[in-house]
Amino acid sequence: MSTYLGPFFVNKPVTFSIENDVINSQSIARFLVEGKGVLTTTGAQAMGFFSTKYNSDKEWPDAQTILVGVSIGVNFASDISRGFGIKPDVLQRYYEHAIGTQSFTQIVSLARPLARGYIRLRTPDPLDTVLIEPNYFDDQRDVDVLVEAMKTAVELVENTTAFGEIGGRFTTQAFPGCEGVKFRSDKYWECYARHLSITLHHIVGSCSMGRADSPDAVVDPQLRVIGIQNLRVIDASVMPSVPVGNTNSPTTMIAEKGADMIIRYWQGK
Repeated sequence: MSTYLGPFFVNKPVTFSIENDVINSQSIARFLVEGKGVLTTTGAQAMGFFSTKYNSDKEWPDAQTILVGVSIGVNFASDISRGFGIKPDVLQRYYEHAIGTQSFTQIVSLARPLARGYIRLRTPDPLDTVLIEPNYFDDQRDVDVLVEAMKTAVELVENTTAFGEIGGRFTTQAFPGCEGVKFRSDKYWECYARHLSITLHHIVGSCSMGRADSPDAVVDPQLRVIGIQNLRVIDASVMPSVPVGNTNSPTTMIAEKGADMIIRYWQGK
């Protein structure tokens, strides 16, 4: 679970906007000819992992932040709405005051969520869609960690030398629906996160790997589906828990290992 935290404002032109800097012939030409410019970035320009006060294992962070150096533009709210299924009118109201400014956001994430969802069959028909209940924020401890992570993200901008030199600061605009809560209090951050919550897509664990006698295991350590012959699952779904970082690299490693297992199996035959 994550939240789009912002907007943050700066006094110097260090960010870029989609409509002014990306969608124009100069940017496209520079990228095609020189391989330089704003089209060389996804907009996610920095990433950090850190521990909140709730983390007892300081060598294994429980929070992550991604700095997105894209200014709030005319289409910012609609883009976020379309990408994450959030009501566009709410986002439009919130981001309207920041349109056209030198601004950026941070995606603040739970690195090790405790809540667990489930997937169940809807009917005996194998072609029918399944029931998916993610149970986001079902565990209050997840909310508490995310609140602390949001406070750290704001501290990073407002109380560090690097951001201080460019006047970094968080907005004074309350998120719609949270106006009745004291601004920037823990209750406010919780309200903000519950209103503007996104998944960031790193879903794992629906075919969890484990021992054959485990009630939660779907595949064994050889990635073979327990109780079924000649069937393996080799993707992010076999991870028993969410890794702290993004799932792309671990999934690639699982695929490499799974391919090696299959090759060794047939070589043995």
